[in-house]
Amino acid sequence: MEKILSLKNISKKYQAKNGEIIAIENISFDVEKGEFVSIIGPSGCGKSTLLSIISGLEEKNTGNIFIDNEEVIGLSPKIGYMLQKDSLLEWRTIYDNVIFGLEVKKIKNRENEEYVINLLKKYGLYEFKDKYPTQLSGGMRQRVALIRTLAIKPRILLLDEAFSALDYQTRIMVTNDIFQILKNEQITVLMVTHDISEGIF
Repeated sequence: MEKILSLKNISKKYQAKNGEIIAIENISFDVEKGEFVSIIGPSGCGKSTLLSIISGLEEKNTGNIFIDNEEVIGLSPKIGYMLQKDSLLEWRTIYDNVIFGLEVKKIKNRENEEYVINLLKKYGLYEFKDKYPTQLSGGMRQRVALIRTLAIKPRILLLDEAFSALDYQTRIMVTNDIFQILKNEQITVLMVTHDISEGIF
């Protein structure tokens, strides 16, 4: 298998009034292309901090991160990040939401827009492209958020408790839907969760 992500001795400390707080220390692991890796742990153990460091949104104190055997410092266009909340922009249509990342990265062109339209059609959201987020169910909103993330064609997708805001029944259905989408699109995934059953599923 081809190694796509490598972490070497990643540590992060925060300064507090009563001294240093160690969030994570000497974390090392590899993720191979096409793998779906779950990191499971209780709230406050540093899971989200680790994803923020991998994504480049937060600085590490020590260690190195490699994607495709090249060291990454800061933000990487090869990484997509899906948070706990869908963070859809309520004043934009579904289509305008899913192309938002293309606009931010200044890569909105005909080819990428066609790719987005194909994703919407493929995963049952095309007929809702002119609707607004408030008109969609929680599960559909998560699918929109995923397609928005996939629109930038990431090599690696980070999921940070991405389904925790949904009720249990919806979470099961959405998790299955999203797993199938990621499998179809051959995306490498690193997910953090406090839910053991979700991680295993």
